[in-house]
Amino acid sequence: DFVLRVAASIGLCCSLGFAAPLKTDANETNRVKYPAPIEKMVGQMIVIGFEGKRSSEAGAKLVMGRIKKGEIGGVVLYARNIDDPMQLEAFTRALHYSIGSNPPLWIMIDQEGGKIQRLNSQKGFSDYPSAKKVGAGTPNAAYATYRDLACELRGYGINFNLAPVVDLDRGEGVIASDQRGFDSDGQKVAKFAEQFIKAHDSCGILTALKHFPGHGGAIADPHIESASATIQTDDLIPFTRLIDSKKARAVMMAHIIDPSEGDLPASLSAKQISRLRALGFDGTVISDDLQMGAIARNFDLNQTVALAINAGNDILLFSNMLSYDPEVPDKVLAIVKAAIDSGEIDPRRIIDSYNRIIALKNKRLP
Repeated sequence: DFVLRVAASIGLCCSLGFAAPLKTDANETNRVKYPAPIEKMVGQMIVIGFEGKRSSEAGAKLVMGRIKKGEIGGVVLYARNIDDPMQLEAFTRALHYSIGSNPPLWIMIDQEGGKIQRLNSQKGFSDYPSAKKVGAGTPNAAYATYRDLACELRGYGINFNLAPVVDLDRGEGVIASDQRGFDSDGQKVAKFAEQFIKAHDSCGILTALKHFPGHGGAIADPHIESASATIQTDDLIPFTRLIDSKKARAVMMAHIIDPSEGDLPASLSAKQISRLRALGFDGTVISDDLQMGAIARNFDLNQTVALAINAGNDILLFSNMLSYDPEVPDKVLAIVKAAIDSGEIDPRRIIDSYNRIIALKNKRLP
């Protein structure tokens, strides 16, 4: 029953939507028909990190209460939430069963392999190689590696892996230094990322291509500060190929600023998300962590939420890692309500995102 419950939260989204950062008339807003209460719709857009490893702990209790009330649609796990396999299985089970009558819960994780793997041998799980090491092998070997990884996630109740990285390894910058990229060749990156996705599909785990439109060899780390890079045509090759082959389940936006495209990070840029839509992607768009230094040092929460939603993000990710704020869901809801009332956010943007999220949660992977 638990496995079926977890599997039910995975699928593909086929709703089409574009950013609409235009102010709306109050009378027009009043005529918009909401498919669900605004609190529930905004809640489904929020994915949050939290403190706690067991359902009895204060941080976990707070989050589980929010899940039950429909105030958040997903959680993201980090090392602080994980002790060992037995603890993790019991914990995710409790999280899944806290949904009440709400849509299935997304339990997300960054499990790329190499330096970025929240489950590792130090905690009693398996270790997996970095993308760079996998990319030095064959696609068949990559599939076998990633199927083991994905099915391990499935066994522990995790249903959404925030991977694969399809940024090109340009020999410098954070992607290269952490060996997170498969290769410098976009076609090869797409080939290995496709094996990653197929392996996760086979185990019922949702994936997200990251980070659109590519890190472009940015030297600065957006976890800490603003990062700029001029995006080249080949940066888009993996995204284009995987979108064309219907392998893009979701896409995560980068916090990279491309000076040739404006002064906003891609994650807050309607121009960049429209660029993604123009490639033919009609699925769910996820922001990278909106509390990273590249965002938090340059925008307050009001600005961040309004820009992210108007840009076209469907899911707003708050890791609560660099700065811990358990009240983020309440604050985001208040910001959205006020912005709708003032006309700064068109409620149809919220509806579009909600519909995409619900469709994604209700459909099975191929």
